[in-house]
Amino acid sequence: MNWLRNKNIALLISAVILYSCSVLDIQYELSEPQYEIKTDEFFLDFKKLNKQLPVRISYPVGQSRFPVIVFSHGNGSKGDMYKGFTDYWASHGYVVLQPTHVDSKSLGFVAERQNMRVMYQQMLLVTDTRRQDMSFIVDSLDDIEEMFPDLENKLDENKLVAAGHSMGAATAMIVSGMTLVNPMDGYEETSDEDRFKVLLMISDPTNMALMPPQPWKGVKIPTLISTGTNDFSDVGSGKINVPFKYEIPRSLRHSMSPHHYVLVDGADHYMGGLMCRTDVPGPLQHDELKIAAETSTVFLDAYVKNDLAAWRSLRFGDLSAETAGKASHDLR
Repeated sequence: MNWLRNKNIALLISAVILYSCSVLDIQYELSEPQYEIKTDEFFLDFKKLNKQLPVRISYPVGQSRFPVIVFSHGNGSKGDMYKGFTDYWASHGYVVLQPTHVDSKSLGFVAERQNMRVMYQQMLLVTDTRRQDMSFIVDSLDDIEEMFPDLENKLDENKLVAAGHSMGAATAMIVSGMTLVNPMDGYEETSDEDRFKVLLMISDPTNMALMPPQPWKGVKIPTLISTGTNDFSDVGSGKINVPFKYEIPRSLRHSMSPHHYVLVDGADHYMGGLMCRTDVPGPLQHDELKIAAETSTVFLDAYVKNDLAAWRSLRFGDLSAETAGKASHDLR
């Protein structure tokens, strides 16, 4: 009788475990902000490029050691135009460093639009300085800790994330192992940077002319792309107006490392003017940005903090059910 009783208990426990797993398998866990945050702006003396690099910082107030995200802005934008993402990540325990690159309109940069060859050359110059900015910020983490006493001994240099939007996503890809190629002359833009452990992209730049046919070959770290069904922009010169649509590279079916794709219905390239640019028609896409910020945080928690609930969400969770069909998630 005791044997039968123990057997029944074992079966009951197994049934409970299986039921619990089946419930967890379809849940997509979205956690609430955990920290108060502080923000500030400062300059780093970048002697190699003979410039003062403007940087915005968002960081949590707490006693832990925090992972570090270096975020690269879109073409012509600046570091403080992405608060819906950067400050949200900070509230979940990440220090986010947001440089303003040389191509920012706020620094007086004027983009070439008339001559395609000159435009490509200018773009390669910009991408070269951008990837150097990313590495220089990592080189300067000790100096940043000295600038902000709240962060003394709290920047975890072993947990670095390369992140960006649009052209900034391409910048993050370069420092994560990808090579850009100028189609005009075959010149390759690459980086020997190997300290970033995770890649996070808001808008997928893989249809840019400088992208190689299979850009993911060079990226061997966990990657997230968050994009939208209306995520497009116009690029080109005054003579050639090229539709620039951001799409999942459909030819990619199997990656050397996990690549996650989040697609938000209706989301456009600028979230209606909530990021990168404010001179767009709108309307403001608060709900779409919230979904993108929340799901990107799940990705970060899974691969940077090794959070089991976040990992299960990415592996088994149903984002479509969680967002009432507004967003979907794919793993390749």
